[in-house]
Amino acid sequence: MKLLLENWRRYLKEDKQKIYSFDFDNTLIKYHTLEDGDVEYIGDHEENIQLVKDLAADGHKVIIVTSRFEPKERDLETGYPVKHPEDKAPSPDELIDSRGLPIDEIWYTSGEFKAKKLVELGVIHHWDDDEEEVAAAEAAGVGATFVEPPEEGITDRLRDKWINLMAKSEEETN
Repeated sequence: MKLLLENWRRYLKEDKQKIYSFDFDNTLIKYHTLEDGDVEYIGDHEENIQLVKDLAADGHKVIIVTSRFEPKERDLETGYPVKHPEDKAPSPDELIDSRGLPIDEIWYTSGEFKAKKLVELGVIHHWDDDEEEVAAAEAAGVGATFVEPPEEGITDRLRDKWINLMAKSEEETN
């Protein structure tokens, strides 16, 4: 009887479960600009980390949808993505594990707008530091919240850094 009640509660909870998504860079973790124009990881975005925990505690599914590229290689011991030596920020996997975050899935859009993936996944609300991503999500019928970046222009500088690191990695492997 107890098992029947537990399964019934789980069924009712799943029926009401909604899917929420968060961008990763400058949404769950933060960066700042150095004097030379490079960007550097400065820590977690505590307010959004708490929001992730609260949404999951309320029974909702929480996922990461990031513009990052799907990792090509993973460390055999940890399973974490192999990062470029200049990348000091945690990967999404590392952040989830180190903070014990209740994130169900990580989706990589490889630089493409996230709106199509958000709709495909049934996301009802998305948090992002990129105004274009927020506008695209809203145009696709997905609720979206703009996360104010720590400083003006950092989103573009961070995007440029990833593009340069990827180009550098491609050159090293060819």
